[in-house]
Amino acid sequence: MTQTALRGARFVVLIISLLSVQNVCFAGPQRWIEARSPHFVVVTNASERDARQVVDQFELIRAVFREYFRSVSTNDQPVIIIAAKDEGTLKPLLPDSWTKKGAAHRTGIFVSGQDKSYVALRLDVSLNESAYEPYEPIYHEYVHYLMRRITPQLPRWMVEGLAEFYGNVRVESKKVLVGTPSVSNLGILSQKTLLPLSTLFAVDASSPYYNEENKISIFYAESWALTHYLMARDWKANTNRVGDFTALLLENVPQTDAARRTIGDPAALQGALNEYIHMFAFTAARLERPKIEQGDYQVQPLSDAESLAVRADFMAHEGEYARAQNMLEESVKLDPKLAAAYESMSFLYFQQQGKKPDAEKWSAEAVALNPESYIANYYYGASLLRDILPNDGTVATAEASLRAAVKINAGFAPAYDALAYCLARPGSHQNLDEAHEMALKAVQQDPSDVGHRVRLVEVLLAISHTDEAIKEANMAVSMARTPADQSAASGALEAAQKFQVSQKKMKELQEAQASGASAGTTAISKPQEPTAGAGAQGGVHVLSDTMGVNFDPYLKGIVPIVNKNWHSLLPPTVFPPISKSGTVSIEFAIMKDGTVAGMKLAGTSADPPLERACWASITNSAPFPPLPKEFPGQYLQLRFIYCYNDACHSSKPNVPVGPSKNPANSTSPSD
Repeated sequence: MTQTALRGARFVVLIISLLSVQNVCFAGPQRWIEARSPHFVVVTNASERDARQVVDQFELIRAVFREYFRSVSTNDQPVIIIAAKDEGTLKPLLPDSWTKKGAAHRTGIFVSGQDKSYVALRLDVSLNESAYEPYEPIYHEYVHYLMRRITPQLPRWMVEGLAEFYGNVRVESKKVLVGTPSVSNLGILSQKTLLPLSTLFAVDASSPYYNEENKISIFYAESWALTHYLMARDWKANTNRVGDFTALLLENVPQTDAARRTIGDPAALQGALNEYIHMFAFTAARLERPKIEQGDYQVQPLSDAESLAVRADFMAHEGEYARAQNMLEESVKLDPKLAAAYESMSFLYFQQQGKKPDAEKWSAEAVALNPESYIANYYYGASLLRDILPNDGTVATAEASLRAAVKINAGFAPAYDALAYCLARPGSHQNLDEAHEMALKAVQQDPSDVGHRVRLVEVLLAISHTDEAIKEANMAVSMARTPADQSAASGALEAAQKFQVSQKKMKELQEAQASGASAGTTAISKPQEPTAGAGAQGGVHVLSDTMGVNFDPYLKGIVPIVNKNWHSLLPPTVFPPISKSGTVSIEFAIMKDGTVAGMKLAGTSADPPLERACWASITNSAPFPPLPKEFPGQYLQLRFIYCYNDACHSSKPNVPVGPSKNPANSTSPSD
């Protein structure tokens, strides 16, 4: 039976054809070709006939799903394909954990990345027309690609069951058969005892039943059988129980409860499944064969540098950074102007901690070599934003590069996500409305990505749409499968819930702060704490020459406004149990008419949510009242200092304000 593995999928598929184990790295010259169809690209060193056959099968299964299941969006990215000649040439491409003794033998693998995803297949299996299940590996992998994007909440058994179910599509001269029996799965089921459905339902990516050679076959076979039974039952009874089941999963209903309410109690299903398997009478639907887009496939040779870059990029997306780097360096030596190699270097360094300068360098060179590359523009913009506190010029450059990426490829979700982050940061470029729009587009383009939903939660909190933020955070939690995604999603949900609690207390807090400053000093004083242990306070310095004018009355009028706006935006992390601490200072000028100019972060806590609350306390308060008429100057330069929790005990933020003549650190609005 064909065993494949879901490694996540977005929108690019690669099938790599290798001639020998030694060819993976630095073999001698080989004949590599690239074949393109309307929706797929095959990169291979097998024959042109094989490349065309692979493309034909991908185009055909895409047409089946587009016409009958409406699961192919109009924004589909071109799918790029690469194929291993046999098991010996596929093995070097697999992760080490997949090639150790006792690991399951794979004939296909998905490797996902933020910018693209790969699938590698064995051509001796995928193109074996004399097999019981010809083309099943190709169909199976493409179903994974589609299902991952449509319903990321599906349990593992259903993900693989659907891939096996639709992977056995039979295409005849005029008809398409959906639901034809899987001979290999039936053979396994006749030899092995079924798993209890409670065990099958609990299988995840780390389970032995998904990874060990002596257990994985029964998992795939039983997943196929259960899916086939449920689908055939719906066809026969004209019901939609499977659809109702998946709808409940999307609403975060626990799998067992969702099953009891739709497809059936697991205990009852166990008996029905046993009976169905031993009936040996499987229902298949006969559909008209869909038309596929015709046209001559474009075939062209690839240079050694290009073929090395493709293989290296595949390795990099697997996390094999050392091998990938060596191969990319060799590729660049062979062709110093190959933009694809520079793009891959950008990805490689972007994924590694502490490699920000390298990512920026390689991506900048990639953009210079190919300004129309959306991937190069994306990595350049995203790497610039890796600075803890990028200056306005850096942010502007990053924003321009990211806007170029989405203009070149309007379906590229990561660029929208990065733009949302860029536009939500404090600064003159901040645009929370557009940040919200960009975050929504990222989720719409790739609803399966947990990171995009976490970004949307952050932006929703920034614009105080707390209920929506909690809803999205709950969705992210239900989708999260990896430890990293689970941590990010649960953190987003916790932050949204705490923000909701703090909002309920905010009215009392705002009223208490209305009289903000104490007599004799002008300061942003410590608020009443919405939750025990939280603290935030600050002060203000006059930096410019007051020219003999007493500004205390003026400042006592504007400080409570700034104070009120600040505390309305305090991030949830300020409160227990997190209780983040830090100090932020912002300098700006108030012009004669009360408008604000020359805002800049003069000191930072290196924590964007803390900075955002401080920055917005000024922008949300402006314009201020006009400066006193007796003041002959053009502006008043101020520095507001904010501190949170423990930082308040180690500094003295409540600095009295008094007239200052010719201060040493006086600055102008244009600084």
